[in-house]
Amino acid sequence: MNLSAAVATAEPDPFATSPLDPPRLDACGRDDLRQYFRDTWAWEDGLMQTLVGEEPWYQQPDRLRNPLVFYLGHSPSFYVDRLCRVGLMAQPVNPDLETLFGIGVDPDTPAELAAVIEPLQWPSLEQVWHYRHQVREAVAAVIDRAPLTLPIDPDSPLWALIMGMEHSRVHLETSSMLFRQLPPQHLQRPPHWTYAPTPNAAPPNPLLELQGGLITLGKPWSDPYYGWDMEYGYRQERVQPFAASVYLVSNQEFLGFVEAGGYGNPAYWGEKGWAWAQGLERDHPAFWLRRSPGNYGYRTVFEVIDLPWSWPVEVNHYEAMAFCRWRGEGFRLLTEAEWTWAAAVEAPQSPDAWDYEAFNLNLRFGSPSAVGSVATAKSATGLYDLRGNVWEWLGDNFNTLPGFQAHDLYPDHARLYCDPDHWLMLGGSWISNGTMAAPTYRNWFRPQFYQHAGFRVARDLP
Repeated sequence: MNLSAAVATAEPDPFATSPLDPPRLDACGRDDLRQYFRDTWAWEDGLMQTLVGEEPWYQQPDRLRNPLVFYLGHSPSFYVDRLCRVGLMAQPVNPDLETLFGIGVDPDTPAELAAVIEPLQWPSLEQVWHYRHQVREAVAAVIDRAPLTLPIDPDSPLWALIMGMEHSRVHLETSSMLFRQLPPQHLQRPPHWTYAPTPNAAPPNPLLELQGGLITLGKPWSDPYYGWDMEYGYRQERVQPFAASVYLVSNQEFLGFVEAGGYGNPAYWGEKGWAWAQGLERDHPAFWLRRSPGNYGYRTVFEVIDLPWSWPVEVNHYEAMAFCRWRGEGFRLLTEAEWTWAAAVEAPQSPDAWDYEAFNLNLRFGSPSAVGSVATAKSATGLYDLRGNVWEWLGDNFNTLPGFQAHDLYPDHARLYCDPDHWLMLGGSWISNGTMAAPTYRNWFRPQFYQHAGFRVARDLP
């Protein structure tokens, strides 16, 4: 019996439809907020219910992440904390669980994480599912009774509600990556979770010369849709002429690096990258499974299938940079400014122009798709999959934009990570939804972390 499903609130299968688009905060009604909350909750519940049995909840699929039971309780505790701060909840639901599930970590090594979590006592699975149910009812009551004054802006109490919903959607993606690192026998793929078609071969991936130009980074505070603090600000840059690969690097293209012994050559890695690579027990990407020489399986969120050579390779930042060095002198990743110019993304933007359906976003598929196979994902500049499919690692460290203001409800959300140890990624992945799928969303991770992320190569032009 699937214990998760047995103790969760019964809901229709969320995977039968796509997630709802985010509400417009200058025109939404109470019913819009209810529907978006129900949709948000159902998607996270639906994913959590794919875990079979109790044992895997107390495992760490990624040694740099908490046990999975933490993520079952984290999103609910976030709602409670933020809604209490703004006075929309009079008191906590369960102070002990809210303290436990509110612990934030960003470890560089497993030992750093272990020092934090080893003393902790995790509650039973039944307790956490019951807590989720309690919080769901409490948040629904807030939506029913809270004063609704439009627009909902960063100074509005209801901004805490919107933040909670978007935070949950971010963690839907986080949890999907952790589930992907569990043994597949602990998971059950839902009936409506479908994979993208898998052509036998990827297309050639030439470099396209691009002229560059003036771009603007940053989302204005007047934008009528929710944004995280690191999206706001203003910076203009002039992009110099550059060349970039038309497609994301595919599994097929990355195979050349693997077969050339790339994982064993320190010349491709840099000092920190090589120290990381030496700790590996593999010489290929993490989600490839070697069956025999030249024959690989591929780990999806739920199971192992034949490696789709035409899908984009998914690697961390160290691996992406190693491939660039292997390609030859001058090869590198795109910069944020180049990505913005190539994607033809100019602020201000809103979901009125985001066109989620044109890309492999918002769970169009339950997987990446073959590079270049979504015809509408071709940008006006001629590059494919700048948005959607997989996140795109960039060559810039994470940074905030001029005019950045940390939000009082989450002051350490972004500002602590502006350092040489965190790297930008843009564009969203196949599972990115809500405002996380917006072209203005600026994501970041440590270089050894895994997300549904790939890359394309670029280089300067004379």
